Amino acid sequence: MPSSNHSQQPQPDYIYRPEDPEYADQLRADSEVPSNPNHVASGLSNRYHQLSTTMDANEVKTLTRMQILTPLSVLLQMGVMILCGSKLIHPNLQQVSRRHPTYLSVQDSFVLFYWAVLYVLLIGFSVFLLLSRTPETKKALAHGVGTRLSLANYMMVLWAIFWILDRPPTFILGTVTLGVIALILLFNALVLAVRYPPSAKHPLDWLFIHVPIKMFLVITLQYDLWQQLFMALGWDFGSGGHDALIKGLWPAFGIVTGLGALSALWIFATADLTWTAAGIYLNLGLLWHKHFSLIGGREDGEPRPAPLTAAIILSIALQSVALLAGVAWKRIKARQEGRIALPLTPEEEAAAYRAEAERNARASAAAAGPSSSDAAAPAGAPKTAVRDVADEEVAAESSGATVTPTKVTRKLGGGGSTDSPTKKK
Repeated sequence: MPSSNHSQQPQPDYIYRPEDPEYADQLRADSEVPSNPNHVASGLSNRYHQLSTTMDANEVKTLTRMQILTPLSVLLQMGVMILCGSKLIHPNLQQVSRRHPTYLSVQDSFVLFYWAVLYVLLIGFSVFLLLSRTPETKKALAHGVGTRLSLANYMMVLWAIFWILDRPPTFILGTVTLGVIALILLFNALVLAVRYPPSAKHPLDWLFIHVPIKMFLVITLQYDLWQQLFMALGWDFGSGGHDALIKGLWPAFGIVTGLGALSALWIFATADLTWTAAGIYLNLGLLWHKHFSLIGGREDGEPRPAPLTAAIILSIALQSVALLAGVAWKRIKARQEGRIALPLTPEEEAAAYRAEAERNARASAAAAGPSSSDAAAPAGAPKTAVRDVADEEVAAESSGATVTPTKVTRKLGGGGSTDSPTKKK
């Protein structure tokens, strides 16, 4: 007959939220002494306890929100972009782009490959967000990225809807949306560059945090925003043909040149490989647009103006040179900071000792003053004595003998005192 006294099964420790004041004392007690030593805490409670001890409550909340919102925003943006770019929607993203070519339109195939790489990195960012362990990575995610990336992804969904509506008012709304996205991403990039710069010790942080943020920022700030603005202003081929394009020639020249110069300054200051590669790639896509030929006009296109071609080539050159100069400057600076002073030779040590002794002797003589008649006699003697002591040390060191450091002193004052500098060992 089974026994009626059943032993109670050990119960797991509860996971208390550190921000709840009524559970704070219990959480502290559980962290110090487990309520049931025979029960092994679950992996979830261990991870939560470790997370709560290395980060404050606000950082834990931010990281938790990111782990929920970021994957959803990435999947939503991918789904909407694929749907808006498919043949189920008319006009789709590509058709609207071909209807309104501008001097700042990048070739479609270049844009497609760019976004494919970016989406792979954003998916990697979402997975990395869930699996990150080090406190440095968690703080970089919470403070350097935060929920702002999720907001940018949701706003990109809104922009895609404005784009396919293909109306001047929606082009204006799309321009405003891209401007807000650019500001959000620029803020993230600045925080990451200043407070959490990439390090060789954390290569995954660079690959899944810095690279997708920079790629997203470059394509938004360098071309998407300005292409949408030109469409809103009517400076595209679909709105007014060749005359409308000509209106945007010199603004396009200024934008390409100015952004190339600003990008070069950023690249030189940070030696940013991601920004350089993304900027040069998009410039090549702009140079390779099928609507504008490099040499002459085509039946279905427009000739590429020489100022625009020169601006694109100048932008590529500036960014390339800035990267090389930035890397070289960092190496030179690292060598200067890590330079080790070489030890002095015996002759240099003797010369330094002699100069210091003579300075001390002159200072002592000046302090005594010319009032004492006996001070004039020993005034010149110390120099000879000091010189003799230094010469003895140099000769001894050159012969290989061991030299005991000497100390030169002078006794001034005293009516009949004729003390000379003494050599104390």
